[in-house]
Amino acid sequence: MKKIIPVVFLFSAGSYAAAIPETQLKEMWLSPETSAEKLINQMSFEEKLGQMLMIDIRSWDENNSENKTAFITINDSVSKMITDFHLGSVILFRENLIDTPQTVELINNLQNARDNLPLFISTDQEGGYVTRLRVGTEMPGNMALGATGSNDLAQQAGSIHGYELTSLGFNFNFGPVVDVNNNQNNPVIGVRAYSDDPILVGKLARSYIEGIHKYPVLTSLKHFPGHGNVTSDTHFALPSVNIDKAAWQQTELKPFTEVMPDTDAIMTAHVVVPALDNTRLTNIKGEKIGTPATLSKPILTDILRHQLKFNGLILTDAMDMGAITGNFDRHWSIKQAILAGNDIVLMPLAIKDSNSIEQLGGLYDYLKAEAEKDPVFKQRIEDSAQRVIYTKLSKQLSPAAHNAATAQTIVASKAHKDLENAISEQAITLIKNDHILPYPLKQQNTIMVFSDEAPRNQLIEKHLGDIANELNVQLNVNNQVIKLDQDTLTVEEIEKQLQDQQFIILATYNLKLNPVNAQRIIDIANKKNIPLVVISTRNPYDIAYLSDVKANIAIYGITGFDVTNNVRNSLETNIRSGLRTLFQGPAGKTAILATPKGKLPVDIKTPDNNQVLYPRGYGLTTL
Repeated sequence: MKKIIPVVFLFSAGSYAAAIPETQLKEMWLSPETSAEKLINQMSFEEKLGQMLMIDIRSWDENNSENKTAFITINDSVSKMITDFHLGSVILFRENLIDTPQTVELINNLQNARDNLPLFISTDQEGGYVTRLRVGTEMPGNMALGATGSNDLAQQAGSIHGYELTSLGFNFNFGPVVDVNNNQNNPVIGVRAYSDDPILVGKLARSYIEGIHKYPVLTSLKHFPGHGNVTSDTHFALPSVNIDKAAWQQTELKPFTEVMPDTDAIMTAHVVVPALDNTRLTNIKGEKIGTPATLSKPILTDILRHQLKFNGLILTDAMDMGAITGNFDRHWSIKQAILAGNDIVLMPLAIKDSNSIEQLGGLYDYLKAEAEKDPVFKQRIEDSAQRVIYTKLSKQLSPAAHNAATAQTIVASKAHKDLENAISEQAITLIKNDHILPYPLKQQNTIMVFSDEAPRNQLIEKHLGDIANELNVQLNVNNQVIKLDQDTLTVEEIEKQLQDQQFIILATYNLKLNPVNAQRIIDIANKKNIPLVVISTRNPYDIAYLSDVKANIAIYGITGFDVTNNVRNSLETNIRSGLRTLFQGPAGKTAILATPKGKLPVDIKTPDNNQVLYPRGYGLTTL
């Protein structure tokens, strides 16, 4: 078997082949620039490269079998890998984070395995649709914050994320998203964006960062040069943003320039923007394709670093995403990402067993050989490693162990969850209401719930039960799991399901053209005069693909989805707050639980994008 790294690399003269003690780190914090320069001069090539790599270990099997289990506790192989490869950063995902004590222990042990400087321990706790903590305060998400329009609430959301993350041991959060969601068919950003208004995006992102920076947690804007105007998902494909440079400067660029002075890092996008770089590359299939921004020196170095004068860290989006792996050789793309100007390469390959650790050794061998024959590449590694080291010292990264008992009093505390609910209540947006809402409940009520997933129906039933208890009424809830965008239900089947129902909840999820089942349910409900409300449970655009809707609210999220590993989680606060705006108790208006207060943070357009149906800033009230 090939050796991973020759022993001489691990103990080369003058290198830091041991963890730097905290007393020495504190001295370095006093003069981070000078200290970073001294450190880089003493480091081997491998130590410098290690500072630039951020690995993920979602699952692990010691025996290289397919029966891998979630990586939730450190083991000798992973600990040795971190030390031997001088790795500088680890990113953790939902699979890694079971509960608060386990998370604290895992992060403490990862830091104990470091070779020299403290590790960046990062995650994507954006809030809403993308959250990683299984136990934690998700917050309702960016577009929900956009619907509130409140800088103060955005700051409070950031503050809670910062407090919880730092208590667990995280020191780097990949957020906020500052993409402008100006394409309502965007499959990957959507509610992850604050708005389609670049000014509002910038304001709320700055407020969020102000909150999170109350704690020692770094932030990264994403995804430069803008991911909001695409129609394909970079986890699977390489999309293009086909706008001219002036349009890019007017929209996509604005939030980045607004927030750039406040952030610590910027993450790239695996998107092609021909107006910024029209270089063509040949992919592994022999096809000529555009250059993704992640691999583009004109975009990352010439524009971001030089023209915009950004001095913080530049890091790639995950290099194992389909936009990269489906088009380029792994080793070549990582070298090209570094040449383009990235300081940190995120997830260069999945670490899951000893075979993948050996592959990591192959990557080191390749990059070292390339650096020995390419002085420009060698200097890029030198410059980026020094920038990473300087950032760690100037931000006073500490490897000190965190206390699980203390973290348990902070993470997902009642105060945090109460604020989460308060924010989501401010976000619920009433888009249409033809005398349907609030629906007056009787003592006995029958309600039918339709959605396309059983967990969503269960979540809705759970919170309807809470409403029934609060209003002291009986809600007899039936539910059906229906693929609302398909044509599978007959009129007779729907009529049978709606028999004896007094109120219908149709929970839609990112509808597109011609959702036959959903429309058929609406048409039959209208014919039978059964009140029906459409709850747009993720993106607020669903009403654009339906006709004759009498009532519609947007809640901006019901489940989170880690698309890279098909892991879902419930976002209870959004559906809880949305459902509470639908009803009034038998006592009349005094028994209304909540009223919708949000305003659309995006335009809702016709499917052909030619007409605005409901403009940004629009929102009704039931009062």
